[in-house]
Amino acid sequence: MLKLLGLALLAAALVLGAKCMTIRKNLVTERQTIGAEWEQVNTALEARVAIVPDLMQTVGGELHGAASAESAMAAVNAARDSLHAATGRHEKIRANARLEETLSLLMLKVEEYPKLESSKKYAVLLESLKGADYQIAVARRKYNEAVEHYNARLELFPNNIVSSVSRLGKIDAYFQTAAP
Repeated sequence: MLKLLGLALLAAALVLGAKCMTIRKNLVTERQTIGAEWEQVNTALEARVAIVPDLMQTVGGELHGAASAESAMAAVNAARDSLHAATGRHEKIRANARLEETLSLLMLKVEEYPKLESSKKYAVLLESLKGADYQIAVARRKYNEAVEHYNARLELFPNNIVSSVSRLGKIDAYFQTAAP
């Protein structure tokens, strides 16, 4: 009888151990998915950053000498440089918000120059910028969904115990857009 009880406890421990290993494996896989989704975000951010120098050249050629436009262009270049130099997720998210803000201010300045707005090269660059913004939005949505799903799974029992023992904590780097 004692031997049977020992075997039952051993079997229960093995099943519990296998369940915990499966939970940990799934959580690690989700973290890897979040990493892959972040790389998509990062690629989209870099694609937009690559458009900015051409935009600055086009705008700068037309607005040369306009003090307010030159200060807006300098702000865009500084924001672009800070995004390019950013390393962590939080840092990139903040730098991206700054770049979005400075690009918006520059676009407001460009509206004061109808000749530039009607330029074909400017129109092509603006469309490229809109396409890059769309790619960022798609990648951001997928990344945030992956983070949200992972964080929600951490709240469930027994995932919360396994994640605590495995030191797999919440990810708090949601990628929010700047308020309009």
